Order: sequence, then C-alpha cells, then structure tokens
Amino acid sequence: MDLTGRIFVTADTHFGDPEAVDRFGRRHPDVRDMDDRMVTEINRTVGADDLLFHLGDFTGRLSGSRTRHARAIRERLECERIVLIRGNHDPANKPDFDALFESVHERLTFRCSDVASLSGEERIVMEHYPLRVWQGRHDGACHLHGHAHGTILEEGRSTDVGVDSWNLRPIELSSVIELLRARPVGFERVRPRSQPVRE
Repeated sequence: MDLTGRIFVTADTHFGDPEAVDRFGRRHPDVRDMDDRMVTEINRTVGADDLLFHLGDFTGRLSGSRTRHARAIRERLECERIVLIRGNHDPANKPDFDALFESVHERLTFRCSDVASLSGEERIVMEHYPLRVWQGRHDGACHLHGHAHGTILEEGRSTDVGVDSWNLRPIELSSVIELLRARPVGFERVRPRSQPVRE
C-alpha cells in the first residue's frame, strides 16, 4: 500500500441511512441532505490524489441495495484512493461492494515510519470497533476507530475518527497522530488482577 502524500481518516458516514439523521444527532432535514453534506466535506478536504482510510459503516441500514447506493456515492467522491476497514454495516462477501475501494480490511496496522508524512516508530492500529487493548498499546501505539459515534470516553492513545466526532468531515492522519502523541500512553505493563480467577 502506497502511504505517500496526504492521508485522511474518517468513519461512520452511514450514507443513505435515514435513521442516522436523528439517531446520531445530525442536524439535517433528511438523508439526502446529510449525504450531500458529507460528500461535499470529503471533496472539500480530501484531494483526488490523497488517500482516505474509511474505518467502516460507509453505508447504513437501507431499504434498497447498499451496494447500489454505495456506488452512487463513490462516483461522487473525487478521491481516487479509498481504503475501507469494514464496519458492521458494510456488507461482507459482496465483491461488487468491495470493488468500490482500493482495498478492504477487517483491521489494518502499520508504523508511523511507513508513512511518508510522519516520523517516529509508533504503531497505528485501525479498526472499526474501539478496542480496550490493542497491539503495541504499552509502547505508545495509536488506535483509531469508529462505531461509537462519539459516545464513549477515549482512553490513552485511542480516538474515534468518525464523522460525528469531527463535524461530519475527514481529518488528516498527521493531525490525529499529533493529538494522540500529546497524551500519556496510559498503560502499565504489570497491573493488579481486576477479575477473579474462575474455577
């Protein structure tokens, strides 16, 4: 995967999902207006040659075909390179859906040093779901996720990159990593047991 150039992250757009308007507190009169706003924000923020990591739930609950609506939205997005980390609302085993993206993953992990615009050796772990413990956490690894729509407390170097936490727009990866690096690692290698030993 080519990690040169500008890189952005986002999640939980739920394109086409009428429930997303009210359920997630998005102030739009209807789902079409919501979709239009997010398409505009992506096109305004992410250039045609940039890379966008979408951490799941590209579309949401739809009465019709998710793939058809996802294709219609994808055709409106100017960014040529979108990598999807599959969310619980993204269809699995649908080659037509997966073909809309440069690649599709359940989890993606790499080091900051693999990214041309970043320095350092911290690991970056991307998954749709928020994790309590992730690979390299005790060494300062950064965990980016979606799914929670800004409703859970962030812990250590973990953050929700979903649109509901970032004013319905993508955020540049370097900005997210800078934010997380300012936080303490927040993990002790040896901690007292908090669960009983079960018989």
